[in-house]
Amino acid sequence: MVMILACFDGSDAYALAKKVGRYKQIKRTEGVSSTDIVGRILASMEDKQVNGECNGMGTNLETHLKSKHASNFLPTSRRIVQFSNAKGPGPNARVVYIDGGFDLFHAGHVEILKNARQLGDFLLVGVYTDQTVSQQRGAHFPLMHLHERSLSITTFNISLVVHGTVSETNYSPNAMVDPYKVPKSMGIFRTLESPKNITTTSVAERIKANHEIYQKRNAKKEASEKKFYEERKYISGD
Repeated sequence: MVMILACFDGSDAYALAKKVGRYKQIKRTEGVSSTDIVGRILASMEDKQVNGECNGMGTNLETHLKSKHASNFLPTSRRIVQFSNAKGPGPNARVVYIDGGFDLFHAGHVEILKNARQLGDFLLVGVYTDQTVSQQRGAHFPLMHLHERSLSITTFNISLVVHGTVSETNYSPNAMVDPYKVPKSMGIFRTLESPKNITTTSVAERIKANHEIYQKRNAKKEASEKKFYEERKYISGD
């Protein structure tokens, strides 16, 4: 599926690049779609309304929200490795660890990761599970699933991205235990503030503020994407 962008006069937006031989078309990664993500943001508006209606439903609410945020993304090991630099820390490297949800990966995330990288030689990024993000931000979050959020970070040449590394049997998210207790006791814990005045919530709110425009635009694109996945027979290279 190829999306053709046009200028206000209907001409090809990439005409000049094509003319000088600088245009290159890269095949899309199946399952990763801005149309799908915008659809999830719009659906989260309904989720907030349903949240009030589903009080007392227990796990039924979680099941409902998961069905609203279905994804076509197939996180094969081959695909993940393609975005990894496969490099480890040197014997005397200063390793810096930073964790977060990194939902709707944006400029604020980029800047804070840059700042973290400057504190050492090797940057290790931990990505919260979907369950953890939901417990911290609310049932309608995250807007992007764990593997999608991990892939977003990996594409920025991060040293190493990890997720789901805490034992499910020995850890309870409701336990009153500070996960940063050890680095704090060693005096190596740092709190970094993003220099960008942008957050996942602010990005989502900008889209929600213009939800009618996005709903009309997405209706046509979603139909096109649905046809693409129904007619797809295999994923090249996986």
